[in-house]
Amino acid sequence: MPEESKILDTEVAIVGGGLVGMAMAISLAQRDIASVLLEAQSPTETDEEQFDDRTLVINPASQLFWQDLGLWSEIESHTTTIEHVHVSNQGKFGVVKFDKDELKVPQLGHVVAAKTLANTLLKAVKQQTLISYLQPAKLLEFEATESRVKLTVEFADSSRVIAAQLMVGADGVQSPIRTRLNLPTAVKSYQRSAIVCNVTTSQRHQHRAFERLTTDGPMALLPFGNGSGQNRFGFDRFGFVWSLPTAQAEQLLKVDEESFLQQAQQLFGYRAGEFQQLGRRSSYPIYQIKVPVQHAHRVVLMGNAAHAVSPVSAQGLNLAVRGIGRLSEQLHQAKVIGQNLGSDSVLKAYQLASDEDQQRTLNYTDDLMTWFKIDEPFINVMRSLGLVAINASLNLKKTLFNTAGGLR
Repeated sequence: MPEESKILDTEVAIVGGGLVGMAMAISLAQRDIASVLLEAQSPTETDEEQFDDRTLVINPASQLFWQDLGLWSEIESHTTTIEHVHVSNQGKFGVVKFDKDELKVPQLGHVVAAKTLANTLLKAVKQQTLISYLQPAKLLEFEATESRVKLTVEFADSSRVIAAQLMVGADGVQSPIRTRLNLPTAVKSYQRSAIVCNVTTSQRHQHRAFERLTTDGPMALLPFGNGSGQNRFGFDRFGFVWSLPTAQAEQLLKVDEESFLQQAQQLFGYRAGEFQQLGRRSSYPIYQIKVPVQHAHRVVLMGNAAHAVSPVSAQGLNLAVRGIGRLSEQLHQAKVIGQNLGSDSVLKAYQLASDEDQQRTLNYTDDLMTWFKIDEPFINVMRSLGLVAINASLNLKKTLFNTAGGLR
């Protein structure tokens, strides 16, 4: 154990320097709360745009969050707007079309490269005097006492103790912190995997996003590029997510590019044009994780450590940043009245404020994964009629937009 004299004191220690951890640190700094941000991986920053950059959706609620942090103008300059969304049911009748003009909103969302967002946040982290960013720094152990939590952290050639009023576990879906705390965790496996890649098509994206519902699972295309069709990759590309049974996904990772595009085209159709160029394919298992109680003594879980959803729904990061906003505000209010930031009452108040939003989002993404894989005549007809009804009702469209946009 490192010597007590080497203890680094801070208000909040954040374990995990990914998007969630960095956003948490910046949000706290905006509220005059100091933090130490620990990232186990060595730096891999690169600014060059690449064809295989993974894309993320920023929904309207998340846009407000980034605006509050003063980062939106920088982020927005690298985004592609979503102005139209087309939802269809493969092999069945019924479509739903969402349009920004019909809903009377500037756009339905934005698409950004995950790497670009990470670089923007990292730049902001390094500019904040209230954030101590330590990398590579591996958490070895932690111990919560009555007034603070002590973390033993390993660096390249030494170790050190960090003491904080609160530790935030933003250490990902496998979360060693969650395991160490032995918090009950509900895991639902869909026996499916998501293939994620980028594709170009014979049409410009025209700021259109697509959701294709199949009995194997949903497919999604997200527009990415400046809309002119003129960039070094040829036509604007789409971020492509394809959900299907794990065994099929494993086979599709092995087939050549032409075979993959043919099979994808057969299911998706030609509404976005002909699939042409295919990027590097990756595959991730799809499951839903919910930790009913996301805090313990002086520790709280955030992001995928607390809840994980299907990537097809594009809700994961958006749900996380709403939680970051709530926790930051809860901690700010506690600091104003002189309350210890890691006290049980503060963490319970955060959980109570977050439960409804989390459950609604998990239900929404679960419905997307389960309802459309049932292939029975009566269900097929009812599902198609449901899509027709939604498309005919502006109020229903607004309700769905607000749910997906995090505005409820």
